Amino acid sequence: MDVIVSQFFEGIRNPFLNAVASALTLFGEPIFMVVLICCVYWLVDKALGERLALVTFTSMLVNASMKVAVKRTRPYVAGNVTRVEMDGLVDTVNLQPYESFPSGHSQISGGVAFGFATKQRKIWVWIIASLITLGVMWSRVYLGVHYLSDTLCGAALGVLFAFVWDILYRKAERYKYFILVGFSVLAIVMMIFIPEKSMFEFAGMLLAGTICLPIEEKFIGFENAKSWKHRLFRLLIGFACVGVVFGAFSLLPFDFLEQIGWKFVKYFLTVATATLLVPFLYKKLKI
Repeated sequence: MDVIVSQFFEGIRNPFLNAVASALTLFGEPIFMVVLICCVYWLVDKALGERLALVTFTSMLVNASMKVAVKRTRPYVAGNVTRVEMDGLVDTVNLQPYESFPSGHSQISGGVAFGFATKQRKIWVWIIASLITLGVMWSRVYLGVHYLSDTLCGAALGVLFAFVWDILYRKAERYKYFILVGFSVLAIVMMIFIPEKSMFEFAGMLLAGTICLPIEEKFIGFENAKSWKHRLFRLLIGFACVGVVFGAFSLLPFDFLEQIGWKFVKYFLTVATATLLVPFLYKKLKI
C-alpha cells in the first residue's frame, strides 16, 4: 500500500503541485516552527508559546530516537519513486537516507497545530489544525521523501503529545518541570547511546528549555505584550539576539561545525537565548 500511494502521487506531479507541496511542507520545517513558537511566546501568549515548545521538544526527542532505531529507507533511496529535488528552505536533497520513519515534519506540524487547538478549544481551530497536518503529510509523500505510514505515525505522535501536554497543563501543571527533567535525563542517556546529529540538536533544545524556562518564570516573569508597538520592538530585539547566537556558529571552522557536539551547544544556546536572555531584555526595557 505504501509503495502504491507513493507511486500514485509521483504520477500526478506537475510544477503547480510541486509549488503547493513545497509551501505546505514549510509548516513542518523545524526552523519555521521554531520561529512561529518564538513569535507566540514573545509577542502573543507566553503560556501558549511555552506549551508549544514543550510539545515540540519532547515529541521530537522521541522522533529522533525512533528514526535511529527503525532505520527505514526513504522511498526514493529504495528506488520505489523519485523525489522532487529541492535545495533551499525546503530541502529534499540533504536528508538522511535511512531516517524515513516516522516523519518529523508530520510530527512537528501535528504537535504544534493541535497544541494550538487543545488550548483554544474552538471548532474552527480544530479544522485548521487538521487541514495543516494533513497538508504536511500529503506534501512529504508527494515529494517522495516519506511513505504514507511514515506520515501517519509521525502525525499521530505529534497529536498524542499535544493532548498529553494539554492534560498535564490542566490537571498537573505544577509537575511540568519535573517531567521536563525526566525527558532531559533521557536525552542525555540517548546522546551517549545514539550519537546522531538530530539527537544532539533536539537534546540541546530540550535541556535548554528545562533549565531556562523555570528560571525565567521564577526570576524574570515577563508578561504578554500590551500593544503592537511593544510587539514590534520585541520582534526586532528577539530575532536580533537569536540571530546573533545562531549565526555566530557559521563563523566556526567547518571541522567544528561537523562535530555533533557543537550541534548540541548551538541549539542549547539558541533556545537559552530565546527563553532567558530575550525575556530578560524585555523586562529591563519594559516592553
